[in-house]
Amino acid sequence: MKKIPLDSFQFQIKKVDGIKKVALISQPYYQHFLNEKTKEGDKGTLTISLATPTRSEAQLRYYAVVVGLIADNCGYTWDECHDALMKLKWGTKKIKIGKDTVEVRKSISNGARFKKVDMIEQIEFAIEKAFELNIHIPSRQELGYIDN
Repeated sequence: MKKIPLDSFQFQIKKVDGIKKVALISQPYYQHFLNEKTKEGDKGTLTISLATPTRSEAQLRYYAVVVGLIADNCGYTWDECHDALMKLKWGTKKIKIGKDTVEVRKSISNGARFKKVDMIEQIEFAIEKAFELNIHIPSRQELGYIDN
């Protein structure tokens, strides 16, 4: 049976010339999907969800693989690369405890309640960084992570 390419892409609704349009947040990853996984004439189904479900275990496991490949390539630990990717994507802030001030990454959720759409965005961001480093990232389907 032929494998059907499947992926999810984070988007934002924007008004262009007075008309609401879908604007992809990660255009390079979307274009990579089209270039690598489809051929001209392919047909598919587009599902748009504005719900805010939390990240899945499959997303978390796939993200762990992507970060691991980046860490192996760059010579840092998984935790160091994860922290760096989170800071690069979501930013940092300074907090003061007594006389001491320290820069930390911005908290965007309680870990297990990370929004699914934010997790998709984080995964896409990590994959874009891997592409910049010429690291081959297997698809979720190649690794058996079908759930999004």
